[in-house]
Amino acid sequence: MPDRDLSHDLSHDRGRRRPIRPADAANGPAVPGGRRRHSRLRVRLPARMESRCSDHQVILSDIALWGARVLTDATLARGTEVVLAWSTFEAFGEVVWCSQQQCGISFVEPITAQDLLTTRAINDAARLPDERTLIRQIASQWVQGIRRL
Repeated sequence: MPDRDLSHDLSHDRGRRRPIRPADAANGPAVPGGRRRHSRLRVRLPARMESRCSDHQVILSDIALWGARVLTDATLARGTEVVLAWSTFEAFGEVVWCSQQQCGISFVEPITAQDLLTTRAINDAARLPDERTLIRQIASQWVQGIRRL
């Protein structure tokens, strides 16, 4: 088998090539929908994302040892350094992508497996309802005369 040049990854994204950085090789792709080395835990928890000049309330959507995805109205530039805080945890990282009310964060240092397990337990106990469930609850309360729109 011939040696492969690993300096470029043949991306399926419109046939363009993109260089592989050492961080990409260790953590997997930094784009939504890509395959990652570490699986992600899907959650729906309130969180806070702080940068040097702003503070945003976000929803933690998924998390792994080396990164997380948050739902937010904020649009942060790629490379913005942030602290992501949820429950009693926090992690320092960098925004690697931000689009369609979502941001991907790559952690500088991985969180521990125990932090992930505790986050899963917190999510099981206090998961935020999704938008569809919230709309159904509001509609049901309106029909019952409990809530006014």
